[in-house]
Amino acid sequence: MDILIFGCTRLTDALAPVLVADGHRVTVLAPSADRLALLRKKAAITALLTAEPSMQDYLQEGGISGARAFLALSDDDHRNILVCQIAHHIFNVPKVFCRLADPQLGEFYQGLGLEIVDAGPDFLNKTRQAIAGEPE
Repeated sequence: MDILIFGCTRLTDALAPVLVADGHRVTVLAPSADRLALLRKKAAITALLTAEPSMQDYLQEGGISGARAFLALSDDDHRNILVCQIAHHIFNVPKVFCRLADPQLGEFYQGLGLEIVDAGPDFLNKTRQAIAGEPE
């Protein structure tokens, strides 16, 4: 499955190698060349350095049109919400997951149908199951 990840954070560092080991093709969009270089040492991912990762042309360059799953894992809640809405409503990505640190934002956007990723201790297992479509 083609998976596009927005943001290169500790969550991305933990998740991307696992998804690659599961047989997925993973592309990561982020503005930090150093973080992307470190991640590429851990996993066979496609890393795209972007000035503004939330712009639609960068999302298209990252392969969002063919992605079966999209994860917004940056440290910026508002950007995560924006790119998830773009992935869901404009590009019709079947599985869209959003990391939000603010619980109030999480409740509000979950009520609007956005799937919120819990960055807690079981993040890897829950996210892998959600991508695979398995029940928790």
